[in-house]
Amino acid sequence: MTTPAAETPPGTPQDGAGPAAEPGRPGAPAGAAPVEDVRSPRAVEERYRLAARATNDAIWDWDLVTGTVLRTGGLTTAYGWAPDAIEPTDAWWRARLHPEDRTGVEAGLHAAITGSGDAWSQEYRFLRAEGTYADVLDRGHLLRDASGAAVRMVGAMLDLTERNRAAAQFRAVFQGANIGIVQFDPRSVRAFAVNAKLCEIWGAPESEILAHSLARWTPPEDDPERETLHARLASGETLQLRLEKRYRRLDGRIIWARVNLVSQRLGNDVHATAMIEDITEEKRSDARREALIALSDRLRDLHTHADVVAVAAESLGRTLGVVRAGYVQVDPGGQIASITPDWIAEGIDALSGAAGLPAAARSPLAASVGRLARGAILSVPDIAADPEGVDDPAAYARLGLRAVIKVPVLRRGRLVGILYVLDRVPRDWSAGEVTFAREVAERAWSGLTRIEADEQQRILNRELSHRLKNTLAMVQAIASQTLRNVTDVEAAKEALAARLIALGKAHDILLAGVHESAEMEDVMRGALSIHDDRQPGRFHFAGPPIVLGAKAALSLALMLHELATNAVKYGALSVPDGRVSLEWSLVPEPAGPTVRMVWSEANGPPVVAPARKGFGSRLIERGLVGAVGGTIRLDYAPTGLVCRVAAPLAGFQANG
Repeated sequence: MTTPAAETPPGTPQDGAGPAAEPGRPGAPAGAAPVEDVRSPRAVEERYRLAARATNDAIWDWDLVTGTVLRTGGLTTAYGWAPDAIEPTDAWWRARLHPEDRTGVEAGLHAAITGSGDAWSQEYRFLRAEGTYADVLDRGHLLRDASGAAVRMVGAMLDLTERNRAAAQFRAVFQGANIGIVQFDPRSVRAFAVNAKLCEIWGAPESEILAHSLARWTPPEDDPERETLHARLASGETLQLRLEKRYRRLDGRIIWARVNLVSQRLGNDVHATAMIEDITEEKRSDARREALIALSDRLRDLHTHADVVAVAAESLGRTLGVVRAGYVQVDPGGQIASITPDWIAEGIDALSGAAGLPAAARSPLAASVGRLARGAILSVPDIAADPEGVDDPAAYARLGLRAVIKVPVLRRGRLVGILYVLDRVPRDWSAGEVTFAREVAERAWSGLTRIEADEQQRILNRELSHRLKNTLAMVQAIASQTLRNVTDVEAAKEALAARLIALGKAHDILLAGVHESAEMEDVMRGALSIHDDRQPGRFHFAGPPIVLGAKAALSLALMLHELATNAVKYGALSVPDGRVSLEWSLVPEPAGPTVRMVWSEANGPPVVAPARKGFGSRLIERGLVGAVGGTIRLDYAPTGLVCRVAAPLAGFQANG
C-alpha cells in the first residue's frame, strides 16, 4: 500500500491551521536556519512517510466520509500488490478478503464504526497478488467528530502467516510429542498448556489439568520434595533439571516418570515447562531384574522344599504387588499332590488354604491343568470379564479374586508344579510380568531340584559308605577263609581272585541299577558269566522278575559263584555235556511272599558227598541265608548237585 506522493493524508493539518515555523520568530537564534513548525502539513506528511518506511506493515488511512483509503507500500512488500493495481477504496480491500472470513470482518467493522469505541481489531485471511492467502491481524483506531460519529480510521495490517505457521508447527509438535508436556506458571504452579500425551500419562482429561495446581498429581508422601522444588520455581530461579519422580494418576495408580524441567525469565515473567516420560515399566523391569538376582542368592542358602517355595512366592508376590502367591506340586495323574502355605501381602486377610487353585482346578480333567500341561502360561486380567479364562470363576469370586497368573513347571514333558499369583483388582498383566513369573518358577524348580539332588547325594553317600564297609568285611572274610590252612598257595590265589571277580561283577550290576538294587536274573547271569564256556544250553534261567537289595545281590552272587566253581571242579560244568538249571518262584505265605530257588546240575559225573566242608561249602550254606534269612539245603544226588533256597521276599529286597 503506497500513499501517492502528491496526496496529503486526510486529516493532516492544513496551511494556516496552526502556528508556522518562520525564520526570525521570537526565540530563534540570530542567523539560524529557518525551522519548520512540527505541526505543519508538510511535517505531518513527512512523519507519516517515515513511519511507513520503518515497518513492513501495510498502514492504511480510511476517510469514512469520502470512502477514500490511502495505503503505504506494505501492500506491495508484504502481499505483492503492484501500486497501480491498488485502488484507494475499501471495496477493493473487501473483495480480497477470504470468502469464509468476509462476513465476520464486515460485521466487526460495522459494529466498531457504529459503536462508541475508538479501536477495532480482527484476524482474517487476505489474498496475495500471487493467489495465496496470508494470515493477517488488522488493527484500527477510530476518530470521531463532536457528535461521536466516526469520520476517520487509521490502522495497520500485520502479516501473521509465518508466526501462525510456526505456532501451528509448535502445536503439532506439542500435541504430537511422544512425551507428556505441560507449561505452567512457576509462581502458582498452575498449568496453562498441556498436550495429549500427558493427559494419557496421568489418565486425566485436559479440563482436570488446565488451571489446576500441578501439586495435585504428586503423592502426599512425596510432598516435601515437591514443595522444595516448587519453592525454587516460585522464587524465579532459572532451572534446567532432570529428575525422576512419582505421580498419582487420576485413578489413584502410582507411576514413575522421568522429568526434564526448564524455567526461564521473559522480562518480568518466569515461564516453566516440564517434559514428562512415563518410566513405570522401566522401573518395574529394573525391580524384577533385581528381584531375580536376589532370589537366586537366597535360594542358594536354602535346604528344604518349604523354604524354597516360601521364598519364591514372597519374591513373586512382593515384586508384582499382588495379594497372594503360591506353588503347588502336581502328581503324575494331574492331581494336586501338595499345597504349601501361600505368601499373603501385609494387611490382607488370609484366604482359604487352596485359594490359588479352587476345587475345579484339582481335577486331572480340568481345562486349565490340561493347558498348563501343554506348557501354556495362563494370565487372566479380569476373571469377572473373562470367566472362561479359569475353571471355576464362581470360586474365585467368592474369594474376592479378580486377576490370576498360573505358570506351569514342566520336567521331561510332565507337569510337576504350578506357580500362581492372585490379585483382588483387575490387572492388565504385561509381558514383562508374565515373563518374570515364569523365571521365578524356573528358579524355584531349580532350587527344589538342587535340594532333591543334595538329599539324594547324601543318601547315596550313606549307602556307599555302608556298602563299602560291608564289602570290605566280605573281602576280609573271603580272604581269611580262602587262605586258612593253605597248602597250595597258587590254588589259593586262584580261588581268591575268582571270588573277588564274582564280587566285583555283582557290584557292577548293582551300580547299573537304581537305588542300589538289581534284578535277580541279572545278578545270576553276571555271577555265572565267568564260568560260561559258550557251550549251547549250559545254563537255564526261569522265574519271575524280582528286585534284589544290595546285600542280597552280593550274597547271591558269591553263593552262585561258589556253586559254579564246585560244578567246574567236580560237577556238571566239568564235562562238555553238563547242564545247570536255575529256577525260582514266588510262593504266597501267611507271613508274606517267599522266594524259592533251586540250583540243579545234570549230565555231569556221579556226585559224591564231600568228606569235609571247606569255606566254599560254608559260604554256600551260610552266606545267602545270613543275608536274607530263610533256609538252604544241599542235596548231593548221584545225578547232580541240587541246592534249594527258601527265604522271605522282604529279606531279598532289603538294602540294610
